[in-house]
Amino acid sequence: MRVEFLKALAHPLRLRVVDRLGHRGPAPVSQLAVELDATLPELSNGLRQLRDAGIVVAERDGRQMVYALADDRLPALLDKLVPASPVPARGSPSRTCYDHLAGPLGVSLYRGLVARGALVPAADGTVAIGAPAALRELGVREVEPGRRRLAFECLDATEHAPHLAGALGDALATALFSRGWVERGAGREIAATAAGNEGLCAALGSRVGWHSRR
Repeated sequence: MRVEFLKALAHPLRLRVVDRLGHRGPAPVSQLAVELDATLPELSNGLRQLRDAGIVVAERDGRQMVYALADDRLPALLDKLVPASPVPARGSPSRTCYDHLAGPLGVSLYRGLVARGALVPAADGTVAIGAPAALRELGVREVEPGRRRLAFECLDATEHAPHLAGALGDALATALFSRGWVERGAGREIAATAAGNEGLCAALGSRVGWHSRR
């Protein structure tokens, strides 16, 4: 069974499917094909192999099948199985990862929120809300995850430390963009603004680890 599990993951597209479902939640084949830029035949074949290995499950919704991870803890497991990429040069820019904040800014924000007790990480990679007041200071109110997970750790590709993912991670990013505390650059690059540095320092007590755009 363990061999079949690893064989099912031994393909870039299937790994991307698992990564997508882990971060963004359940989705039908047509949506996955668009987001992953894959053909329907190759995607359907990959989903069949993942389903046979017990990695994903499918549920009919009208005329379409909606796929989801069989176990929400799988992304955390993959972080341990997939070798880390080479450490980048110091000063790598912050960026978005799906719809949440990553890179130095995302990692520092997550670390600061954990230090304040706003977030409480568990051993399985999931994250619980500890002190809601600290999140409200950053503009995050009630978050309805829907079919997605509320919050979990995502191993940052450049910092080799976790940043916040899930519905709560997306809500935090949206709040900081709306306030003008974080702004977008080229591609997926982001940076804290001068106002953002001031606000985040007041809320978290430090801005060590991220770079601002003046």
